[in-house]
Amino acid sequence: MKVPLIAILLCLLASSVFSQGTIQGNVHDSQKKGISYASILLRNEPDSSLIKGAISDDSGNYVFTDIPKGQFYVEVTILGYAKSYSPVFPFLGTEKSELAAILLKEEDQNLDEVTVTATRPLFELEQGKMVVNVANSVSAAGLSVIDVLDRSPGVMVNRQSNTLSVLGKNGVVILMNGQRFRMPLEAAYQMLAGLNSSDVEKIEIITVPPANYDADGDAGFINIVMKKDNDMIGTNGSLTLGQGYGSGYNGNMSFNLNHQGPKFSWFGLLSTTYVDQVQEWESFRGNNNGFEDIGIDTYSDRFSTRKSINYQAGFDYKLSTNTIFSGLVSGYTNQWNLSAPTITEANFSISPDTLTRMTTVENNTWNHIMGNINLQHTFQNGQVISTNVDYLTYKNSNPSGYTIMNFDESNDLIGSEEFRITKDTPIELWVTDFNHSMKIGESVAVESGLRATFSEFTNTVLFEEKLGSDWLIDSNFTNDGFLEEDILAAFSTAKIEFDEKTTLNAGLRYENTKTNLTTVSGEKLVDRHYGDFFPTAFFIQKNQC
Repeated sequence: MKVPLIAILLCLLASSVFSQGTIQGNVHDSQKKGISYASILLRNEPDSSLIKGAISDDSGNYVFTDIPKGQFYVEVTILGYAKSYSPVFPFLGTEKSELAAILLKEEDQNLDEVTVTATRPLFELEQGKMVVNVANSVSAAGLSVIDVLDRSPGVMVNRQSNTLSVLGKNGVVILMNGQRFRMPLEAAYQMLAGLNSSDVEKIEIITVPPANYDADGDAGFINIVMKKDNDMIGTNGSLTLGQGYGSGYNGNMSFNLNHQGPKFSWFGLLSTTYVDQVQEWESFRGNNNGFEDIGIDTYSDRFSTRKSINYQAGFDYKLSTNTIFSGLVSGYTNQWNLSAPTITEANFSISPDTLTRMTTVENNTWNHIMGNINLQHTFQNGQVISTNVDYLTYKNSNPSGYTIMNFDESNDLIGSEEFRITKDTPIELWVTDFNHSMKIGESVAVESGLRATFSEFTNTVLFEEKLGSDWLIDSNFTNDGFLEEDILAAFSTAKIEFDEKTTLNAGLRYENTKTNLTTVSGEKLVDRHYGDFFPTAFFIQKNQC
């Protein structure tokens, strides 16, 4: 029964993607000329919640993909034009829907007395990146950072595998305030799922990174810029509470406190999230194996909870007018629990029917602590030098259990299997860097730097099958590994402004990597040492509107 059962489960996994449709349209001005770089928001009609965002292309076209069934409308914003909306329209979730073009009208201006109020749209395009302006956005209120990313153009969130992709590419690198969040993407996902959007100023989705970013981010970088209230003199704080109920309870709390002094400033942030969800899943798959027709019905209820705590505390101390010493401690705890009973009915036109009951119980806990110290000095001629030292540690524990019971068409038990898997992964990293920036004349800015990263982690996976009352280790699926990786890097970038409209950004990065992967017992699996150059160049020509 084991091989046929695995085959059935694989078929179920392959058919677990729901069919969802596409919505597309166009925005133009009164001259029927397409308007590019407009912020396009697809909203749910009953409560105006944000479903997905997009940016119009050079011809004013936009498209939303993987949209479920519902009642929606489109909201369009761009500086210089009045906000516009499409009519509410039904969407079945499986078709390709072409909406009528949306006309944008220029905002009226009173030339006798002009009052300018700058309100940034939710999405903005800048050089090599897209900016999601989270702060003060009603659309982002009460959401986690993962929820905001899921609604952002070009970003795909896979909630089953806890991963992200940008423009269809995997391997996204997560940054926090420009500093790399050095951990596996699955762990970064857990952190972002527990981080309240109320603590975030903006999110930068960088698809073409400059040379001062690490070279392994081939799919792009996502930079989370946290809020800071350092412009407020004295001691300030805020408390944010969010409560909701969908398929289960959803609550979050965020508290921050900061002090701005003439020489010494400090801040602290604490946020917590609790999410209780119930997901109902039903699927049917039919085929013919050349002998008989087979129909497979699957029903599953997924009961999951997420409890997370994120914290940050830091300080800045002015040693002199031009010298600042700062430190930061941050971390999080994220615990995700799942219980998923599943029933699979296999109906055969000739052979006896079967029924399988499988229960999955999974726990996934991540703990992280990071410490940073930074020293920065600004010379009288405007040159700036800075150095950073970071220490990061992570611990992931992911035990899972699977119970499978098989019944015949008379509902009599014909066999059962029980497995359990444990995974423990401690990770440690040291990162140090030195950076220098200067201006040459009025039109050239140069930045250079050195960086060294030293990391190691141990990964232990234990697979056990229950036979009788005993648990036996299956060596085919049990393994352990120890990784050491050292990366030395140097970069230099230059920004040249030829005039108000023309800018050239160019850079060169060199990285030297040494990687050793062994089993805990000492067996060598990977021994790799290489170096390479990574050039970048941007040429920008602004057209007069």
